[in-house]
Amino acid sequence: MTVPVPAPPPVSRKPAMSVATLPVKVDRGSGPALVLLHGLGNNHESWTYVLRELDEACNRILALDLLGFGDAPKPRVDYTVEQHADAVIATLDGLGVRESVVAGHSMGCIVAGEVARKRPDLVTRLVLLGAPTFRRIRRNRPRWFGARAAEDRYSAIFNLIADSPDLTIAAAKGLDVFAPLVKGMEITEETWPAFRSSLEHTVMQTRTYRDLTRLRVPTLLVYGRLDVFVIKRNLKSIARRNRRHIRYQTLLGPHEITPVQGRAIAELLQEPTG
Repeated sequence: MTVPVPAPPPVSRKPAMSVATLPVKVDRGSGPALVLLHGLGNNHESWTYVLRELDEACNRILALDLLGFGDAPKPRVDYTVEQHADAVIATLDGLGVRESVVAGHSMGCIVAGEVARKRPDLVTRLVLLGAPTFRRIRRNRPRWFGARAAEDRYSAIFNLIADSPDLTIAAAKGLDVFAPLVKGMEITEETWPAFRSSLEHTVMQTRTYRDLTRLRVPTLLVYGRLDVFVIKRNLKSIARRNRRHIRYQTLLGPHEITPVQGRAIAELLQEPTG
């Protein structure tokens, strides 16, 4: 007599989380890809003054809206460095991009660095403008003096911003009136969840500092002499610790990209690799 063998129970598998792709707001020109990643609370229009100076005969110029901003998807996720980078990578793969120069501004620097770390085959060079890099982040009451006083002050400011949505949104709207030359600023009720989560999980972390010191992709760190949002000491330290792959350069200007900086930045983006 044959005893029937019961079928094994079905294996429970959690569905893999789909990776969002991003809207490509600018796709023009021909040649090697040049990818532009904007900063926190911005969209692709923050590159306006650079885009008008780029030579389309030299590069295929791609400007994206990052996850949670502009016309990009706004999923209920943590907006970590990895999630932002995965969305960029999925988008470039979908476009058939095999290698590229990737430029980041502010938070976009962090995303660009993570793209290069995860997919070095995809990135021939990085240009990072006003990169926020921290060696430590304090969640409690800051120390206002001492060797790491600057990092402590930024920690306090970022925590205040994260806890003050109404004030932050109102201040961003005021820029349209008082700073009309600033392009692409977009902190609204719709983008606030992505803004706050990206601030907490993408900007306010210390891994980027460590990862840049270990990066094996040619990288140019650029900061404005009037930029009050970066810790220049940390950028110089990264360049010293990774002399083989990283150099830094200064420009005259603030953190945001201005018309005066547009041409200089465009030249840095399209300078020959090597």
